[in-house]
Amino acid sequence: MEEKFRHALRKTEVIRPANRSLYTFSGTTIRYTILTELADKILVELRGGELTAEKPVIITPSYFSENYLEGFDHEQAEYIEMMLRKFGLRGLRYKYKNETRSVKLISGSLQNVAEKIKMEIEDRADDFAAIIKGVPGMWGISLMKYVIELISKSFPDNVRELEERGWFD
Repeated sequence: MEEKFRHALRKTEVIRPANRSLYTFSGTTIRYTILTELADKILVELRGGELTAEKPVIITPSYFSENYLEGFDHEQAEYIEMMLRKFGLRGLRYKYKNETRSVKLISGSLQNVAEKIKMEIEDRADDFAAIIKGVPGMWGISLMKYVIELISKSFPDNVRELEERGWFD
């Protein structure tokens, strides 16, 4: 099981990322297509769907100390909160909802199928669409690996927007 997991992480590849960051103050829906090569690379599984990252919970030092510290008296909790402020603890916590819309098998090479889908996305100017190359039977790992990469890419912009509005003061 561990090796299958590691293999999926190594082999997952983003063919076309979404062109937008995750929203800071509301949920974001990413439309995805996960392509998986099957049957000696002449058959491609095409899984299409939407993944919604709901409006993130903003993790501030006070939120952290109120929700994640147990067994500390009030004074110690205040000191820990001061320490978290000093070290700049900032974070966002997301809840995810996946909706698979379709699963199809298509004859052809993964590269040709990916190019066709990429052109369709570009034609409709869909900034929230991504194409991911996955591993058979591990589409969930491929999707979440991409989402984690998107969160990492979005995080600096999200923190900047929160700072501009005084959320971390």
